[in-house]
Amino acid sequence: MEKNILVAYASKRGATAEIAEKIGEVVRQNGLQADVLPVNKVRDLTPYRAVVLGSAVYIGLWRRGAVKFLRENENRLSEIHVWLFSSGPTGSGDPLEITEGWCFPESLRPLIERIQPRDITCFGGKLDLKTMNFIEKMIINKVKAPVGDFRNWEAITKWAKNIGGSLFRRGD
Repeated sequence: MEKNILVAYASKRGATAEIAEKIGEVVRQNGLQADVLPVNKVRDLTPYRAVVLGSAVYIGLWRRGAVKFLRENENRLSEIHVWLFSSGPTGSGDPLEITEGWCFPESLRPLIERIQPRDITCFGGKLDLKTMNFIEKMIINKVKAPVGDFRNWEAITKWAKNIGGSLFRRGD
């Protein structure tokens, strides 16, 4: 088996994809090989010793593609090292505090427990009104969601370094 890591993501407007790219970059800096791909482009997990999966979150739900990826690859994912992240809450501060510890949709709990990821986290998201349609803007306005880029690149980098360090320590 190759010593590759897959960083797969489901993104609507590119903010989660940018987080995945950063994670891939940091993992590569740790001397590991990493492929960064949208979930719908992943065909085979056989070459990978580890998977990092991230999904944008909308109204408390992961993107359909990320959920499908988890379900279709459950057996393989339960055999290798897996890390999961959500991207989406907006507002100043720690996303885990903003979401009161929420990291993934409750409906995915049984599936995620079977896979047993090494870690699960939540990163702040990005809301750019210029990329949204009229209905989305109305919803954002109605719920008074903070608009802006709330991704913490330092926290993302630190999390990715821990992944790389963990894989090197394990020597798998």
